[in-house]
Amino acid sequence: MFQKILLAVDGTEANRLAVSKAVGMAKESGGKVTAVFVEDVGYRLNPVYFSPLDIDATARRVFSFVRSEADSQGVEVEYKVLIGHAAKDIAALSRDYDVLVCGTRGRTGVKKLMLGSVSGYLAERSRCATVVVGS
Repeated sequence: MFQKILLAVDGTEANRLAVSKAVGMAKESGGKVTAVFVEDVGYRLNPVYFSPLDIDATARRVFSFVRSEADSQGVEVEYKVLIGHAAKDIAALSRDYDVLVCGTRGRTGVKKLMLGSVSGYLAERSRCATVVVGS
């Protein structure tokens, strides 16, 4: 089974199912979860300043559900915070894991075309097995 589970988190309601899935997989297999949050800089023409305090506060909020879910199941979790491009950075990080778990917001049509899909990118380009959990 999967011992090293990478969990992509963004703090959305849709992501809660992915958190539960990853924690359940870890409990079942005796594995460990690494939850990663990426402060996505996107593709901007003008540089943007990111306050470390703001990023830390956002990461704590995002990780709070992961922490409570893992604690209730007795699962070990490591936390990582990155600043960059969510899809590309998570895909690159996935090479060190057995499985990647991420959620999807279920965007379709124009919204998906305009905003893109991190989960779609990860399903195509991750370096390990990928589980996409629908909302």
